[in-house]
Amino acid sequence: MNKQRDEQAEYEVLEEIGRGSFGSVRRVVQISTGTVMVRKEIKYGHMNVKERQQLIAECRILSQLNHENIVKFHSWDFDERGQVLYLYMEYCSRGDLQKLIAKYRTEHKYMPEQTVWAVLAQLLMALYRCHYGEDAVALQTVYDRMKAPGKHGGIVIHRDLKPGNVFLTGDIASRQRQEQHVPGSVLSSIGTVKLGDFGLAKALGSSHQFATTYVGTPYYMSPEVLLDQPYSPLSDVWSLGCVVYEMCTLKPPFQAKNYVELQNKIQQGTYAPLPEYYSQGLAQIIGSMIKTDMKQRASTFELLQDIQVRTSRKALQLERFERNLLDYESELRNIEQLLEKQAMEMEKQAQQQHPQQRSVRPSDSDYRRFTKPTYHWGERYQ
Repeated sequence: MNKQRDEQAEYEVLEEIGRGSFGSVRRVVQISTGTVMVRKEIKYGHMNVKERQQLIAECRILSQLNHENIVKFHSWDFDERGQVLYLYMEYCSRGDLQKLIAKYRTEHKYMPEQTVWAVLAQLLMALYRCHYGEDAVALQTVYDRMKAPGKHGGIVIHRDLKPGNVFLTGDIASRQRQEQHVPGSVLSSIGTVKLGDFGLAKALGSSHQFATTYVGTPYYMSPEVLLDQPYSPLSDVWSLGCVVYEMCTLKPPFQAKNYVELQNKIQQGTYAPLPEYYSQGLAQIIGSMIKTDMKQRASTFELLQDIQVRTSRKALQLERFERNLLDYESELRNIEQLLEKQAMEMEKQAQQQHPQQRSVRPSDSDYRRFTKPTYHWGERYQ
């Protein structure tokens, strides 16, 4: 357990970026490293025993989920006097998927299908890590098929998958290319997709166990959840299908004026088809996720076998490889500039210490005198 520390001395608070019934969310900077983070401040003084246990469970789950497509958990701390828990997490500079959908809705534009597949592929890899307790193996080719996952403990169900809990992040260079409308890759246009906010997450002992209590966002709830039936990781798949559908139509698949009407629509499982702008393959994979019968619903493992998902995964792998090469090249260039600067400073110091000694660099005439042209045998007389 982390010891209580002087928060004012270690972090600089920049701004508040969110607020809810639990407390507030602030953007902070760790002074020692200059790292920008998000600090979730949760007031636990008024919580009952069950709520405090859920809070402890969230900390445990967050600390165990280390994946590129899951918001990174840095550390946690507490203020015993103020009865406030601090959760320090990765800051996602590009906001969330909900804001991206709202942007396309305002502009009356469809989200590019390539972007939809890229988001889906990354969220599937994040959920695969949660549902099976292991990372999806990197693809060598798009024809690679994954081996069936083994039985692992520590299965995590997110339970509140929605656009507002899908975050986007990326480097400064790719963000500048996007602002300048410079053509680029999917990663440069949307950044890396990360699943976050595991405040309602449920940890199970194995993939065969079912949970029975649920609190979440109604528009993305699966039928079994609405009926208070036992549910499994497949409930996250239903929510994922609703999120992907909303990326295409810019609205949730099931809408209603009240909870009872919404419940009936979700139980029926009927929704309007995708716009003709999108492919049949995308419509089919969404349909495989939004299945009212949980036994017929595809798992994250099965969804990752889809050829278009594999193609998107491979494209993302290649983009990350290229991005790493560019970062490495930039690092080498910085090192070269630093070495040149140090060499110039050393030469300047040497000249100041021995002002009467001229530079040892040869003149142009010296260079010509000591570098006579050479000839092969007989070449001079040709």
